[in-house]
Amino acid sequence: MATFVDAERAVADWVNSLTSTLVGVGQPLTKGAHLHQLRAAAPTCYALLSMLPGGVALSPENPDHRARISASIYGPTKEAATAAALAYCDALLTLDGTPQPMGADAVCLVVDPDSISGPYWAPDQAGPRLVVDADFYLRAA
Repeated sequence: MATFVDAERAVADWVNSLTSTLVGVGQPLTKGAHLHQLRAAAPTCYALLSMLPGGVALSPENPDHRARISASIYGPTKEAATAAALAYCDALLTLDGTPQPMGADAVCLVVDPDSISGPYWAPDQAGPRLVVDADFYLRAA
């Protein structure tokens, strides 16, 4: 059984599955989560995901992959990006210990609420951006 998972893809799949609360037309994170920066996305919000360096919580008794995922939330305005970042943080809090499928290859056991940092304002050349980082404890499906 594999121990490590593609954490960025798993989190993107999970975010993009939240069509009733987070992603899609009329939702705060309209364009969803991606692993590359979108072009021509200025009128809508989206998340650019990346995995930050860090350790893993692996042992024979507890083979969990701890992945620190950074979500850069872009939007057309600071207000829109802030609303999307806050909605993303709220979604993270739903990962509270009940195993949650994340795509076909991973299950999230929990997001440690104490590990969530942000959202913090970090504009860049692509426009208004807020950043949220969190530790996801994942297991291969």
